[in-house]
Amino acid sequence: MLFDTSFFIDLEHEVLAGQAGSAAAFLRANRGHAKCVATVTIGEFAVGGASGPALRRFFRGYRTIALGREDAIYAGRLQAELPFEMGENDLWIAGLALRHGLPLVTRDSAFSRVPGLRVLTY
Repeated sequence: MLFDTSFFIDLEHEVLAGQAGSAAAFLRANRGHAKCVATVTIGEFAVGGASGPALRRFFRGYRTIALGREDAIYAGRLQAELPFEMGENDLWIAGLALRHGLPLVTRDSAFSRVPGLRVLTY
């Protein structure tokens, strides 16, 4: 499964508050599943100001999926087929999930409008 930025923002808030919430519960319930994160998501999350070492620790245990040429082509074709305009980063994330056959873990309802994208909420 591929995790969207909204998941990590919520998880960070839970960690900082010292209270497990829906993001932590989702991780517990899905312990045995492979977990992936897009480089786009790491970049979006870094905007929040965490240091490099803190970011590396936060994403430990997640396989990083970098954007490549085929991913760019796939995302471009996806946008051309959508009846609505997606934000660029969300388009990259949705395209990666679809191209790699991964469900997307998010609370962002915009992803539910992408045909064929399996969205898991927490």
